[in-house]
Amino acid sequence: MSLKESQKNTFLLVAFLFLLATSFAIEFSKQKQISTKKTIDFWHYWSGVEKEPLEKLIDKFNKENHGFKVNLLAISMPRKKILTAIIGNVAPDLVHIDNDMASDFALRHALAAINMEDFPKEKFTPIFLEALNFKQKQFAMPYLCGSEAMHYNETIFKELNLKAPESLEDIEQAFSISLSQKDFPIFLPSWPSWFAEVLPLYFGGDWVDNKGQISANSQANIEAWQWIEKNFIEKIPEEKILSFTEGFGAYQSPDNPFYSQKIALELNGIWEQNLAKNYAPDLKIAVKAFPGKIKNATLVRIDALAIPKNAKNKKEAQILLNWLLQKENLEFIALEQKKFTAYKTHSNNFFAKHENPYIKTFIELAQSKNAKFFPKLSFANRYKKEIRNAYDQMIRKQKTAKQALDELQEKVLATVNKRKSEFKVKF
Repeated sequence: MSLKESQKNTFLLVAFLFLLATSFAIEFSKQKQISTKKTIDFWHYWSGVEKEPLEKLIDKFNKENHGFKVNLLAISMPRKKILTAIIGNVAPDLVHIDNDMASDFALRHALAAINMEDFPKEKFTPIFLEALNFKQKQFAMPYLCGSEAMHYNETIFKELNLKAPESLEDIEQAFSISLSQKDFPIFLPSWPSWFAEVLPLYFGGDWVDNKGQISANSQANIEAWQWIEKNFIEKIPEEKILSFTEGFGAYQSPDNPFYSQKIALELNGIWEQNLAKNYAPDLKIAVKAFPGKIKNATLVRIDALAIPKNAKNKKEAQILLNWLLQKENLEFIALEQKKFTAYKTHSNNFFAKHENPYIKTFIELAQSKNAKFFPKLSFANRYKKEIRNAYDQMIRKQKTAKQALDELQEKVLATVNKRKSEFKVKF
């Protein structure tokens, strides 16, 4: 081999090694960037079929170039775990909560205010923003929404030659007819478990008045419970009261009295059609506004997103929040979970693909001027338990409607007096 050829081979070898080293350096640099890319934590409490669409969305987000990744974690006992993490200064960056938790956390100064620059208020149904707003600041954003309406079993109504109820009197008549022809009445005032807290809305009542004062024993609330007392409880044979109030299994089971067709009318939420498909696929359910003295009244419920006050990555959490609330992504998960969004309008594609045939009914109810949410209180869960306990005493004929609500008023006011510092916020 000549000197010239030797020099040529040496040059080629050096060039090859240089290119190889450069390639390794570039690849190492990429790997380093990936390994050091920021990761933020997002806690939620959905499971099963509700969990899957959120996982798909986060996978989609992580495949896009946002400069950080999201670690999605499903948790149990969300109220306790989120609050504990915030107190311990190990809070996640974004959390999934409901509107009751939002009240509790915001009143405890545990949430950061949301930057509303990317969320024009005129695009949202007002009640959903209002439910998550405290002291004129938005501390959570509505993610998925639901409302409640009357559900009735079309098959049983036809068997009894009954029309769909248009008034409270129609429900009373249907109850009396079914009580004489069936082992169970067509309507049970003890079902579902939260019926007691929703019923007053249809009589113009609520659990806190417009001045922010506890109003458990308001005249409208008493009237609502007396309607149950006089038209249903007094007509149920004494020996059957306990079987009517205790004779059922878990809500999400075939023993649910509505799924097992022991009753044929209930007040329930947008999720009911989806659950019924699992436990009673042959059930023919129709939906309309629950008839009451207040037209198109309903209770709205909200799955919300919030940023803990001491989250370490607030900027990135806001970016993720904005992305999740983009209409395309929001409608995707709303369709998958059979719910709707907080936006005033939905796309034609949304309505065409939605599996709930009464989706427009639920949205119209949520947008009604008579739609309400459970009052913004730091002890909302405690209040609800006391409401149900008081109602149960009336159902069992241990107290009259007025006695039960008067005692409830005293109990809740006692709770307020113990927590006055949490009642400085005016709603």
